[in-house]
Amino acid sequence: MSIIKHGTHVVFLNSKTGEQKCVRLPRNSDVYIKPLSFQADSLIGQRFGQKYQVVKHKLVKIDETSPPLTEPVEHCGKTNEFIKDDGATQILSQNDIEEMKSKGITGDEIVKNLVENSTSFNVKTEFSKAKWLKKKINKHQPNIIVKKPSIRLFASSSVSKLRPDVLAKIINNANIWSGSKAIVVECKDDLLTSAVSQRVGLNGTVLQVFEQRLPHNMYCKWLDFSQEHLKALKYYPLKFLGKLNPNAEQEDLNKNGSSNCDDESIDQKHELGKRKREGKTVNFEDYKTVFEFLKTEKFDSLVISAFYDPFPVLELLWNSLRSSGNLVIRTEYLSVVLQCANFVNEKGCSELSVVDQWFREIQVLPGRTHPDMRMQTGGGFILSCTKICDGIYEHGSDMPVVSEPKEIPSVQVAEPME
Repeated sequence: MSIIKHGTHVVFLNSKTGEQKCVRLPRNSDVYIKPLSFQADSLIGQRFGQKYQVVKHKLVKIDETSPPLTEPVEHCGKTNEFIKDDGATQILSQNDIEEMKSKGITGDEIVKNLVENSTSFNVKTEFSKAKWLKKKINKHQPNIIVKKPSIRLFASSSVSKLRPDVLAKIINNANIWSGSKAIVVECKDDLLTSAVSQRVGLNGTVLQVFEQRLPHNMYCKWLDFSQEHLKALKYYPLKFLGKLNPNAEQEDLNKNGSSNCDDESIDQKHELGKRKREGKTVNFEDYKTVFEFLKTEKFDSLVISAFYDPFPVLELLWNSLRSSGNLVIRTEYLSVVLQCANFVNEKGCSELSVVDQWFREIQVLPGRTHPDMRMQTGGGFILSCTKICDGIYEHGSDMPVVSEPKEIPSVQVAEPME
């Protein structure tokens, strides 16, 4: 669906600040994206991916066929050593610019007037001209780009906890396919759950183990999943995950570096991920059906991405992973990854690997190709392996085939004839 309809979610991207905001398209109401405010009623019936300019509190579509102000630069032989950037080279004052904006003059015309009234523009190098024009266009002609919500778009935002390359690596190593069953353990948001659920589709099952009081479903709503798709999602609180192993001690279950246990958590058995903030009490009876499903079913994939120690969670969910199932753990600490690697190596696994994703963007422009000066931090360590078990298994079964001992037929030796 590439047409914007009423009630769907859209992502507004401000070209000036780079801010992204996903909102449900309202009717007869304003949308505020710092520092712009506009009415979005005119977007209904339009296509995604178009650029708009805010003029008098309304969105005006930008003509893509008009030639851009900036042109590609291939080479330059001049320098800017004799240019004094003291502000006196611009004839137009700030009051003149504000007066043009109040009259409804577009940002394109304002930038052209700035170029015509600049005494140093023609003296600048071609690189400086392109950079100066880009800066003025972003300042006086901020564009609003309307995009369709997608996993890649959310992962590329500044608020995402997972980079797009790390998310793709996790989905690929977890071997998520349409119709499979997967367990996803994550905190903070549901970006990973939404990506897995989108790949699994309607015929599969995704069980999210959430940390806080309520399940994480923000991105699932922004992606406009259907009701049938949302029914394939199941939720289970992390604090009751210890009930899968009732013989485990409480001290072993509460190895959570980010959690702070209080007196209430001591009285409640089998709790994980306890936090200071108190809210509505999570009742185990509400998730009893999901608990029975988690206890009896075998899953094809187990994905853990959390800021706390994932080792206790791995111990509890290892038996829920079927033979030949895929395990992926993403964490920021190498010592935790090594502990999990030793555990799965003892239990039985193949294709065990631990990688550290390194990512850096490179600007590719004629004469100006270089790595970006600012880069994101490491994406964390990713452990992946395939679970194996001893014995002989039939296809689709998790119970080993018990071979019955075959009776060796007795051989009668003929007596020699006299």
